[in-house]
Amino acid sequence: MDKRPFYLDDHVVGESVQCGSYDVTADEIIEFASKWDPQPWHIDEEQARASFFGGLTACSAHIFSIYCITSPQWQNGAVQQAMASLGFDELRMLKPVYAGDRLRCVTNFDTVRVSSSKPDRGIVVYASELINQNDEIVFTAKCSTLMARDPGLLSEEQ
Repeated sequence: MDKRPFYLDDHVVGESVQCGSYDVTADEIIEFASKWDPQPWHIDEEQARASFFGGLTACSAHIFSIYCITSPQWQNGAVQQAMASLGFDELRMLKPVYAGDRLRCVTNFDTVRVSSSKPDRGIVVYASELINQNDEIVFTAKCSTLMARDPGLLSEEQ
């Protein structure tokens, strides 16, 4: 497994990477929603079948949590040089996530720019999708991350 550092400079706009995957279970949907979003279609299988969803579905906070656990796994062992998450934009719940779904995350390097005030860092915007086993996009988000630059490249620039 590659354990090399992965810096801002290693990101190429337009490249996509396959991230982690996740199996969604009924028990987890019920447990998560019972605490965070106790709607009948999230916590009661019988009421969920009778709802407009037609089955038990994960709540949006649960789906976002699945995105968070799968999205950083694209690095395949590389030590990502993230300094801080700067926020999330354009979160979209496009389709319900059902018990039994297998979700995979694909991330695209949307924007990469060096800081004009601090040249040792920059910002990467990741555009990610969660895709179910039927190749349907169920969730999208953009995440802005403050990322360190490669010190070797910085010394070459000086």
